[in-house]
Amino acid sequence: MKRIVAFVFGFLFIFTGLTFSGCGELNDNDNYNTGEQLTEYFDTSLPNGEISFDNFVMRLTDFDRIIPLGQIHPPEHSFPTDHIYFVYNGINKPVYAPTSGKILYIGATNTYGDRAIRIGVTNTMAYYLDHIYITDGLKVGDTIQSGVQIGTSGNTPCVDFGVINKNVNNAFINQKYPVSTLYGDKPLYYYVEPLRAQLYAEVTPPQPIDEPEYVYDEPVTDGKFVYDEAGTLLGNWILEESLNENDRYEWADTLSFCYDCYYPTQIRIGSGQYGNAFAVSNDDNPTKPENVSISSGAVAYYLFNGNNTNKGIPPTGTRTGLMMVQMLSDTRIQVEIFNDTTSIRKDFTSASLYYVR
Repeated sequence: MKRIVAFVFGFLFIFTGLTFSGCGELNDNDNYNTGEQLTEYFDTSLPNGEISFDNFVMRLTDFDRIIPLGQIHPPEHSFPTDHIYFVYNGINKPVYAPTSGKILYIGATNTYGDRAIRIGVTNTMAYYLDHIYITDGLKVGDTIQSGVQIGTSGNTPCVDFGVINKNVNNAFINQKYPVSTLYGDKPLYYYVEPLRAQLYAEVTPPQPIDEPEYVYDEPVTDGKFVYDEAGTLLGNWILEESLNENDRYEWADTLSFCYDCYYPTQIRIGSGQYGNAFAVSNDDNPTKPENVSISSGAVAYYLFNGNNTNKGIPPTGTRTGLMMVQMLSDTRIQVEIFNDTTSIRKDFTSASLYYVR
């Protein structure tokens, strides 16, 4: 992973803390929803049934916390993430198979120098781990046992962990997504007790620097990454006419209206165009995205840096811009972001963008 220095509205912001790269599983452009690709994800020779995890991916002492489903970290994760993260401490931490299965895929070495592995468990369920150094000798087709070390932590601050479930129905309005997103599921949910409860207790945000005794007590366990709600602003959007001939998108062309993965009453906006996760302050009495419809007309959101919040709340006086958005139909919106920290609202200009789903 890397720290990001990004230009937003002509300002220079240095995003402190962790930022997250695109993951091989999510960004593999061959892995979209066709019958051929599904056979690469689900092995019909495996038994029926449901995944049951009975071993930790990482020892509890080797990671500090878990980031649940639904984190946004543009530019690459403008949509809420379909996998979770183990934020590890130190280097070369061992990574273990959380249950037995058959290796279906080992990714090529990525730009970070590490790799992804996907393991089938049943004929409809698989799991994957990304950003790890995979143990020498492992190959596609091998059967591995639960608890066996399959690698060590890679060149990023987190190990990614995702589950793919052919039986799940993620109700995205636009279905142009990778298989790992369309069939993404909740990894921690499939742990046996008491391991599940132990891992849920590790789903915590970074400790506030100025409040070392702060105890996180929000009721977040697995998290959430599917927000689409028909007829409203809530959920994922793709820049109009940006899908290529294979119906695939680039991260820069994505936009999402969702909620913070740790503080689910705090509105978040992920923008690939601006390479930023924006926060919206509840003190400004914003219209919730699920309450924005065609009849709402143009709606204003006062923007704050989503990477600079305290317990999910943006600091007073740190507004960075203004977003105007209007639903033109149930599946098309007009959006413009202004370098303006004082105006209540503004009219759209020729610089506005159009998104669809």
